[in-house]
Amino acid sequence: MTKAKDNLGGLTGSERVKAKAKKRGRPKKSETPDKSGLENLQQTAKTITDTVGGIVDGVQTVGNTVHSVTQAGKQVRRAFGGGSGLVSSDSKQAIGQAEDLAASYGLQLDDLSQTLGGSNYEIDDSIPEMDAKTANQLTLKIERQNNALDVANKRITQKRKQVKNHKAQWDLVGDLVDLDTTKINVGTKVVNHEIAGTKFQIQQSKLEETEELLEQQVIRTQGVISLTDGVRKEWDLRFDKQQRQLEKIQIEIEQVDNENIRQREKLESFLFEE
Repeated sequence: MTKAKDNLGGLTGSERVKAKAKKRGRPKKSETPDKSGLENLQQTAKTITDTVGGIVDGVQTVGNTVHSVTQAGKQVRRAFGGGSGLVSSDSKQAIGQAEDLAASYGLQLDDLSQTLGGSNYEIDDSIPEMDAKTANQLTLKIERQNNALDVANKRITQKRKQVKNHKAQWDLVGDLVDLDTTKINVGTKVVNHEIAGTKFQIQQSKLEETEELLEQQVIRTQGVISLTDGVRKEWDLRFDKQQRQLEKIQIEIEQVDNENIRQREKLESFLFEE
């Protein structure tokens, strides 16, 4: 049996066994997992993937159910009849639920009452018999499977680190996007500043134009003021002319009146002389 165990350790390539073999002066041996072990590992990975897919579908279903519950919240509250049964039950019920949960994952628990029962001098028939060769072969297979599982576990850990690094890279990308966004916002503020300056210059130009229009209006007003004296003199002269014309007409009327008086006087003198 000792020789079989030594050969077993050499075949699995275990570091612990290699260290012992080195101390004994034995050469190191290495073994890679056989194809059956890899196939089992691949089948396990596929089962895990299918399980995850089922969980995702279940989460989607639960999400839809929660949405329905949200829509009919009042009906759910009226139909509520109590909480978990574990509130008032004993520990055996919780243990039973744990066993059911384990069974749903395919775990079969040994019945210790059958295994430990009986006298110490009696053979437990529930334990199957196995020869040393078969035991060594199965133990070797388990060791190889464990090696494969160790590799898978380390690879999963490495993948998690890769995902973590990739996530950190994307966080850095997000920071760079935020930085560039900040720069764009600053540039936008600069553009708005230039727009404000240009609008100020436009208003300045309008002010200058208005001042020029004001100056032109002042010139027109001064011109009109300058013409006022001439217009005043012109109308004064027109008034004088009209007064003279009126005086002339008045003189002409007086002359006509005087002529009429003389003619009357002549007529009267003629009449009295007869």
